Amino acid sequence: MTGTTTFTAKNRATLEAWARSMHTKVTQVAEDWQTITFQAETVDAKGTRVRCQFRQSIPRPVALRRLARTYVVGLVHEIGGAQCNHVRAVIPSGDTEAEARRSAILIASALVEIQRHHVCGATVTTLDPYIVERAVHWKP
Repeated sequence: MTGTTTFTAKNRATLEAWARSMHTKVTQVAEDWQTITFQAETVDAKGTRVRCQFRQSIPRPVALRRLARTYVVGLVHEIGGAQCNHVRAVIPSGDTEAEARRSAILIASALVEIQRHHVCGATVTTLDPYIVERAVHWKP
């Protein structure tokens, strides 16, 4: 492989059309309370990875509701006698504060395992929460 070329589509329709023409799928690669990023990726004949992305803005009223429901979850586990920390922002479900907090921990733990297990060995069962805070109240 000789590198990566990334370009930005002007809208979702353009991204979808590019993906169809390259015989690849559009996937969601990032999300926060303000935007969702979609991407399609392929490898060209020269071995260069070609990536097309589109970042969809979420309308302000919806974004503010998402922010109000977002939790910052800090997780820690031990690896080789040291602590390894992970922080994720998640939007959990739950009718009560306690249910939402439990759901936030589970979602964040699952994300960390999926994203980092191959690097540091993190698993849902080895991760312990050290902070579960609504994003609107969280201070770094």
